[in-house]
Amino acid sequence: MINWKFFKEKVKRLQKESDDAAYARHRKSEYPDWRTQLNKIYDDGVTKWKAEMIDPVKAKWPKDNSGPK
Repeated sequence: MINWKFFKEKVKRLQKESDDAAYARHRKSEYPDWRTQLNKIYDDGVTKWKAEMIDPVKAKWPKDNSGPK
């Protein structure tokens, strides 16, 4: 016999976990591929790479899942 209460609670918990991690999925799709990032680090240094490639994506998709700004 299926325990529907347990099932519904489990689905609700998994949905919350997925919603909480949405920012990470959005960020991942917007970051350049790793080869491009390594070339940027090699050519311009870590500080410029972070300022030009990483920080804009993090600002667009903050951890609070507030979406693009």
